[in-house]
Amino acid sequence: MILTTILPNLLPWIEQVTFIALVAALLPVVFQMRHPRTHLAYCHLMLIVCLLLPVLQPWRHPVVLISESSTPDNAAIATASPVAQPSAQATKVGIGRSVPVPPAPFPMPFWPPMPFWRKVPADRLILWTLATGVLARLSWLLAGLWHIRRYRIAATPLYPIPESVHAASALTHADALFCISSDVPGPVMLGVFRPVVLLPKSFLSLDDEAQCGIAAHELLHVHRRDWLVTLLEELAGALLWFNPAVWWLLSQTRLAREQLVDGEVVRLTSAREPYIHALLAIARARPTLDLAPAPLFLRRRHLTQRMHSLLKEVSVSGLRIFSSYASIAVVLVMAGWLSFVSFPLVGDPQVQRIAASVHAVSADLPTAIVSAAPTLAMRPAAPASVPASLPVDGQEPVTGTIQVPATPAQRAAALSLLERARQNSDMHIGGTPPFQLDATFLASGNVNYAGSGAVSETWMSGQRWRWTANLADYSQARIGRGQGGFDERPVSAVPMRVHMLRGAIFSPLQFAANPRLRTASPQWNGLPVTCLLLGGELGSTAQSRLWTEQEYCVDNASGLLQVKSPAPGTYWMYGYGKNLQFHGRTIPDRITAWVGGAPVLDAQISIADGSVNAELLTPSAAMIAAGLGISLTAGPKFQLDAPGSYANDAIQTVIVHAELAPAGNVLEEEISASADPRLSQTALDLVKQHRFPAAGAQREVYINVIFAPAVQ
Repeated sequence: MILTTILPNLLPWIEQVTFIALVAALLPVVFQMRHPRTHLAYCHLMLIVCLLLPVLQPWRHPVVLISESSTPDNAAIATASPVAQPSAQATKVGIGRSVPVPPAPFPMPFWPPMPFWRKVPADRLILWTLATGVLARLSWLLAGLWHIRRYRIAATPLYPIPESVHAASALTHADALFCISSDVPGPVMLGVFRPVVLLPKSFLSLDDEAQCGIAAHELLHVHRRDWLVTLLEELAGALLWFNPAVWWLLSQTRLAREQLVDGEVVRLTSAREPYIHALLAIARARPTLDLAPAPLFLRRRHLTQRMHSLLKEVSVSGLRIFSSYASIAVVLVMAGWLSFVSFPLVGDPQVQRIAASVHAVSADLPTAIVSAAPTLAMRPAAPASVPASLPVDGQEPVTGTIQVPATPAQRAAALSLLERARQNSDMHIGGTPPFQLDATFLASGNVNYAGSGAVSETWMSGQRWRWTANLADYSQARIGRGQGGFDERPVSAVPMRVHMLRGAIFSPLQFAANPRLRTASPQWNGLPVTCLLLGGELGSTAQSRLWTEQEYCVDNASGLLQVKSPAPGTYWMYGYGKNLQFHGRTIPDRITAWVGGAPVLDAQISIADGSVNAELLTPSAAMIAAGLGISLTAGPKFQLDAPGSYANDAIQTVIVHAELAPAGNVLEEEISASADPRLSQTALDLVKQHRFPAAGAQREVYINVIFAPAVQ
């Protein structure tokens, strides 16, 4: 259970650490803080914050709602989804005609075999990469400790102890075993309980004042227990090895510590120039790699800063220190909040019990749809006691056992997998980096617009965006400002295939916060997937998919959406053969749609980082005057009854996929699924002539036309 919580949160934690550490590293430079004592404490605090980020922030927890008097099928999960899909409830309306266009199918797409790297879940790949880096850094640390041990064994104790060393011990109130080593180019302090100072042979040739300064420097490290602190810093660096900003913080920590000790040595010995000469004398020794995990007397890359600090002693007022770090703290709090919002950590679901009265008939409808169409009388599409046949579709992934999750934990796990897929797939979710997405496609079928087309979107944020679409003689560009926008030219309708593709690309997983749920576990492209059927009838035990159910099939290992089916007969298939990555997300590079047993849309996807183009994102005066044209949304499912119109003993159903104008009239339609092809034309005619409830947007809907047996 712990591993299942950690794995999905590794990438968000890495993103948080990278962002906060980068801000923390830049702020002292921006505020020009040159105070070693406070800077050392600041760097240590930032390292601790980076390590403790998971416990310093609120986690996002999906909420599992369980009715106190319900079966597990009534349990529901409430996520942070900003968009909800109308569920598979149906509206009963009257009777309705259309003239279909001959289909123009294109060949069935070939799905290439999945690359070997795609078979490894992304979260586990991140975990292995992190673990490998940590192991490498720890190995480096152990190698340094081994070298120190070897140097210590080979060293010779300093005897007799010079008076300069005795004087340094008296000044610092610390003591250690001093040894001469031919392996170290400069003084090195190590150990906590039995501290040892290794000195180079050149130490003996220095004058007394220089020897006292060097000995005092190392004994101050002993007094401060800096060897233990250095080891802790190295461990923090090993855990956060992936972040260059952390490397910079560690480097600044070492520099600040040495500058602090340098200043204390000069204060105690009152011998600035001899100490500077000693520093330069040690610097003339042969260079060596900073392998030892110990506070070294000299790191060559810090020599310039230390000399500058010794030669030009700068006094910083307490007010300046307080005001600077108060400002830094404010900026860091804001940066932390931004990182928590942009890269949230998601914890285990929380179970809450609610009264059974919460589950109303229209509970699966989002609030926006209910308020926009208050006159809709929602009811189940077909009574369970009157079976209605559905055709067998070759694209349907669910061919085995369908079951209702037996426990709240099983339900929460299934819905968490669905939410994971939504977080990856929804391109308009909060925190999505700016992007430029382009799709070229080939459309066909019984629709008004077919042929080659293109859809593109420049997305800077939810407040600034632009999308364009071209198909046949249809062309449109829209510049967005939040929920509003401005169209390049007024149009009466958006082609069905454009509407379909936009939903499939940008927000493929839309579902209510309180869905009824059934699951199946088939194989798809040779890999195990979980298919979630949402919005069916309460308590259904049918071992086939119901027409009211939305279907989402998600890869168990990667959490990627594989198949989406808003209604029987309509299937979206997502391909990831090119391993298209975008800021931690895996984007499908190919999306195909099948409707009524035939391929009707094949799209190729590419994505890149978005860049601000003021001209493209600025509406013209004409666009501002025209305002927003047709809004697009997904509508509820409807049911049309055709009693006494079919001479048969069984109920037959035909599912029609249609585009509805805001006024409720049908713009385009096609057969999604038909139990009897002889009824397809009649169903299209009934749907075409019917006027559906008006709404404020063009809607993509599914209508189940039910043909009851004729009365004899």
